[in-house]
Amino acid sequence: MNPRKTIPALLAILLVAVACSSADSDESPTSSVAVTTTSTADGQTTTTTSIPAGTSTVAGDRSLDLVDCDEAAAELAIVCEAFDLVNENYVDEVDSDRLAEGAALGLRALDGADSAELLVCVTPSEAFVSTCDVAAETADTSEEAAEAMVAGLAAYALDPNSGYLDAQALNLLQEEQEGQIEGIGALVSPEDETIPGENKQCGIVSETCQILIVSTITGAPAEDAGLRRDDVLVSVDGQPITGWTVDEVTAAVRGPAGSDVTLTLRRGAEQIEVTITRAAVVIPVVESETIGDIGYVSLANFGGTASSQFEEAIVDRLADGVRTLVIDLRNNPGGFLTTAIDVASVFLEDGDVVVTEGPDDSTTYPVNGDAIVPASMPIFMVVNKGSASASEVVAATLQERDRAEIVGESTFGKNTVQQRFNLSNEGALKLTIARWLTPGGLDFGGAGVAPDIELDVAGLTPEELVAAISDPSL
Repeated sequence: MNPRKTIPALLAILLVAVACSSADSDESPTSSVAVTTTSTADGQTTTTTSIPAGTSTVAGDRSLDLVDCDEAAAELAIVCEAFDLVNENYVDEVDSDRLAEGAALGLRALDGADSAELLVCVTPSEAFVSTCDVAAETADTSEEAAEAMVAGLAAYALDPNSGYLDAQALNLLQEEQEGQIEGIGALVSPEDETIPGENKQCGIVSETCQILIVSTITGAPAEDAGLRRDDVLVSVDGQPITGWTVDEVTAAVRGPAGSDVTLTLRRGAEQIEVTITRAAVVIPVVESETIGDIGYVSLANFGGTASSQFEEAIVDRLADGVRTLVIDLRNNPGGFLTTAIDVASVFLEDGDVVVTEGPDDSTTYPVNGDAIVPASMPIFMVVNKGSASASEVVAATLQERDRAEIVGESTFGKNTVQQRFNLSNEGALKLTIARWLTPGGLDFGGAGVAPDIELDVAGLTPEELVAAISDPSL
């Protein structure tokens, strides 16, 4: 397991497993069916039919073996691992029925079974018995069924920031955290405008859940190709992305430097197609300069080395004798919670940075005592819609402490903390384990952090940004 933490109602189905064994056939597997009848307070009766784990039955024309977690082979154990991890670590309680429903939806996203071979299906709880019937109809192999079940329960039963990462997607994420990727260099967000409330995040691309371009990395192929904020991604290399997760979209768009990828985008009422040559994209962490008597520092993410680079840049600007600091967090998608604490601690001598609320308790994280910016120095922190997660932790806390003025537009609105748990198939389960609040109890989930000074900061260079902030009319 990776202990590092990162800050970016379905209807119940009846648990009925159909035993289709023919009484006069010696070749059909036998089944043992348990029938339970319960009476409710209003006199209604409910009958549930289930098949115990370890039983062979027939689903359609296919033999199906149900096994529990104690009997599951190593290559199928990820279903049990994921089930246990959710129950032990997820921020909210999720019942087995909902997890089983999510797993079934993941199976239905498959192309359909072309194989009639025996399928072994894992049932971590009785609710998964009917899910295994779906597996027999949709999965070619037992391994494919297990992976689809894990992907489904993460995508459909949990929040949009949780998810399953196969080995390929996990490698892509690790590349990104190391600061260099091979791809096009664009930040995307899955959003569904039909979701009520401020938080529009969604998990699976559909007619209403769309992948939006949030920003592009300066100098990256996406910028050179003219991708714009709010472009809607429709297909990758001619393949419609409906039904895909964000990680699957990312994996399809990424690829070796020098190779091409063709994207179909919707821009307003127009649909455009653009072919982009992938490249090695270095994700800049810190950029810094002194402009007049103002120190400008841009922080691109909250990765593992970001805090040390950020502190070094601040020290350099202070050495130049600056009177004001402008901290640019535009399009910063977040990163490690520990890095956010380190960055906030550069400005705060005491007090707390953030409070996380988990399923059983809350944890308060204090400053680390490394304040280096004079308490009297004015701080302007620039944010936009692409500023998310750890960026919002820092901005919200400094705003609450009256230590910085927030400039720009409302931030992304991601108030959750994720932790990645490795699985035995070299993939991982990313789970939301907590929600964050400012020390004063403010929750900016969905709505984001509102700026003190509203300003159109799109596309402004450091010099233009500093000039705009220095405008006495603000």
